[in-house]
Amino acid sequence: MTFRNIRLHPALRIIYFLLRLLVWVSVRVFYRHRLVLGGEHARFDGPAIVVVNHPSTLTDVLNPALEIRQEMFFLANYGMFKHPVANWLLRRLFCIPVKRREDVTEGEERNNYEAFEQSFRHIEQNGILFIAVEGTSWMNRFVRPLKSGAARIAFGAEARNNWNLDVKIIPAGLSYSAPNLFRSDVVVHFGPAVYPREWAQTWAQNRSQAVEALTGHLEEALKSLSIHTRDEAGEQLVTRLEEILRNERPLPLKAAFGRSQQLARFAPDQPALQKKTGSYFEALASHRLSDAAVAATQRPGLRARVWTDGLLLSAGFPLFAVGYLLWFLPCYLPWLLNKKLDLYIGYSSTVKILAGMFTFPLAFWGVFRLAVSCGLNAGQAWLALVLFAGLGCFAERYLDLFKRFSARRSALRKSAGHAGAIRELQQQRAGILQTLDGFFQK
Repeated sequence: MTFRNIRLHPALRIIYFLLRLLVWVSVRVFYRHRLVLGGEHARFDGPAIVVVNHPSTLTDVLNPALEIRQEMFFLANYGMFKHPVANWLLRRLFCIPVKRREDVTEGEERNNYEAFEQSFRHIEQNGILFIAVEGTSWMNRFVRPLKSGAARIAFGAEARNNWNLDVKIIPAGLSYSAPNLFRSDVVVHFGPAVYPREWAQTWAQNRSQAVEALTGHLEEALKSLSIHTRDEAGEQLVTRLEEILRNERPLPLKAAFGRSQQLARFAPDQPALQKKTGSYFEALASHRLSDAAVAATQRPGLRARVWTDGLLLSAGFPLFAVGYLLWFLPCYLPWLLNKKLDLYIGYSSTVKILAGMFTFPLAFWGVFRLAVSCGLNAGQAWLALVLFAGLGCFAERYLDLFKRFSARRSALRKSAGHAGAIRELQQQRAGILQTLDGFFQK
């Protein structure tokens, strides 16, 4: 059976292209480092369903969508469509409303027949659907039990077309260093395609069992593609161990991601390691020190490093001050808006990115107009914009140096008056690292 490719109005294709371009710029500004793994799995021909874990609301849509060349339609929660204007806009911007249990009021019928029918028709036209299969966004680093919608849509579309559609499901794991923070890191990890037709025989015998089996398979795939810490206790442990390893043996993002995946696999099963790590961080808190400060005490030349950092900070302060003042409003206003809205913290990155789409272009426009009003020609004004961007990068690096300086200075002061406490912390830290080395070498 041959199916026609999905046809979109040319205006919608242009809108999608412009939105993709805007998102491409915004995402690269918001994240300091963005790593895409398994990108070859994002190159495919439809029909397909892209499934992801869901720790960071809208950014969970934007990050994988940037890597997929075709236009995608997005299954979104029904609550977003209740306002007439939002309903009109979202339905024209590639969104299909789905009623979750939490979207239905008492006495209201939860009927997703229309959503499934739209999804079937879209797939039958070689379209691509995007589904955040956990259903609800929670800002944790572990994959929660998946909803069955992706499996039901895939099986339903295949079954009503005699299993000739060749639907594929593309899993993508999303791992954020801090989902709510500006200039944090993200890893987008695509996995190999999963073909629902492989469960055709199971579907014929027991549909519920087939849906459960495919959903379980997708859940395991997402766990393997992300940093799955299992639960909140595991997340706290892995985060603390990452901090120690980052300060002791910093790695590029790709290698650090692989190391964190290893930590998430073995660390939660080690109660002794969890106890050691908890005791160490409690001791750090009692002495008002960070792990970076303790790490600094174990490196030679601490006093010289503090003096060198101080001199560099003093010399660079004028440039930092100018850069900070110029960039203050475009960075501060998104933060302020997010604070005033007082939404669930998982929406922070979404609010900041959307607000930044306005404040950053306005800031560049303002600098350009200021340069022209000061008598510079167009070429010089464009150079002023380059300088403006460069000062922002410099201010960011300056703040990084200031954090290192603060940690080293704290370590130096503590070493002078509390040498015994520092030695005890060093021993605790060394014991944790020794335990980790033992596991990594297995």
